[in-house]
Parts: sequence; C-alpha cells; structure tokens
Amino acid sequence: MAKQDGYNKKLLAFFIAFFLVITFLTIYGAEHYNGHDITVELEQYCKVSSSDLIKNNSNTYVYYVTWNGSPAGNAGSWAIYTFLKENGYNMTNHFNTSESMKNFEYNNTPGLIFNNSKYSVTYHGAKTVIVVPVYLYGENLTNGTTVSSGLKILKTEVPEPIYQEIKIYTTEAIVGGLSIPSDNISSIPHINSVTLITGPAGAYIWNGYLINPTNFISQNRTLSPTTVLKDTYNSSSPSFGISSAVQGLETTIKDVD
Repeated sequence: MAKQDGYNKKLLAFFIAFFLVITFLTIYGAEHYNGHDITVELEQYCKVSSSDLIKNNSNTYVYYVTWNGSPAGNAGSWAIYTFLKENGYNMTNHFNTSESMKNFEYNNTPGLIFNNSKYSVTYHGAKTVIVVPVYLYGENLTNGTTVSSGLKILKTEVPEPIYQEIKIYTTEAIVGGLSIPSDNISSIPHINSVTLITGPAGAYIWNGYLINPTNFISQNRTLSPTTVLKDTYNSSSPSFGISSAVQGLETTIKDVD
C-alpha cells in the first residue's frame, strides 16, 4: 500500500508539473505572439479587424502612409487626390507636385505631396471620411535609412492601434509568396507605403502601391505631375489606373461603415 501511495504521489506531481509547463507556454506564447505567424498579400485589401481600431469612433479614417520620394506613394497619391476632389474638397494650395527619387525603382514617378495633416470630406452626403497622409522619410532613401526611424515617426503621427497594425503588417507579417516582411523587399529596408482604412465595422490594410507606378511611364519617359493633374481635370474618368484605385477606396470605405 505504501508503494502504491508513493506511486500515486509521483504521478500526481508529474501531472501538476506538466500542467504548469503547459500553462506557462500558453501564456508566454500569447504574450510573445508576433506577425511572423501571419501573412499579408501585396496590392489588395486585407481585413485586419472586424471592429474599429479606434475606440468610440463614428467616422471612417484613411491613413495614407508613405514617404516623400516614394514611387508607390507618388503613384497612389493620385487616387487619394481624386477621391478628395470628387467628394467636394477644394484641393487648391493643399498639395505640392512631386517626382519620386532618382536612381531608385520607377525613377521620377509623378505624384503629389499633401500639405494638410488631415482632410475631412462628407462621403455620399452622410459619412465623414478623414484622410490622414503620413510621411515617414525625407525625399530620398539612403543607406542610413532605417525601419526603426520610420516606426518612430509613425508612432508620433497615428493612434497606437493604427501604429501596431502597420508595424505588424510591414515588419512582421510575411508577404504571400515570399519569405520576408514587406519592409525588406527593397534594397534599402524601410517602412513601405501602406493604406489603412478603419471604421465602425472593421479595418483593412493595403500593402504596396494603390496604382502601379509603371502606369505613368510612356514610351520610356515618365509623365510629369502637371500632365497627370490635367488629366484628372479634363477627363470624367481619369486614366492611369486612377479610377479603379478610387473605386477600391470607396468600396472598402463602404465595407467598414
């Protein structure tokens, strides 16, 4: 009987120790989970939340995160500009024309740099949509450009939940079909251009260019910002892929309403 009691006590001690180890690993794993366990697809809207990332918010926010000399940022700026203009915002004197940095991919892509920290429009006569442009780096990337410096600026410009999602989906989540996060796709690691849309019904992130920069290359020459700007005024349906990009923005804005 004494041997049986001793055996039972050892068995009980084993199960208690086993339970404690499992509990510890579960808690540790939850606290140290990171985006390497998830993936993100480039150039498409990926749902990241079923609820608003900004608490007690009744508006829809569009965070357009890029950098001053970005080809992706310049190309996509035409979609942001057209969306604002078509929804009644007088864009006069609220932007500067831009051409992306030289000696980089898609040299001299035409675009716009927005002057305001935020733009508010009434979408379809009812919904308030607030567009927030955020620029993380100067005009040119250099060997001194770092991911951490971009994150530092991002943290000061957007609410914490927005910061966390962009950090996860640029520095931790693995790009579909690749084995690296998107901040390492370029030859100079940096926080790449992303668009995050959040509203009462959820949030989506678009990682990469809203409009392909190659759309602005004609006969081996890059179109000027003035040329593209004229097209947005003279055409009821702007070319260069602008219309489809705006449609994507509007569809996603409706999805998070």
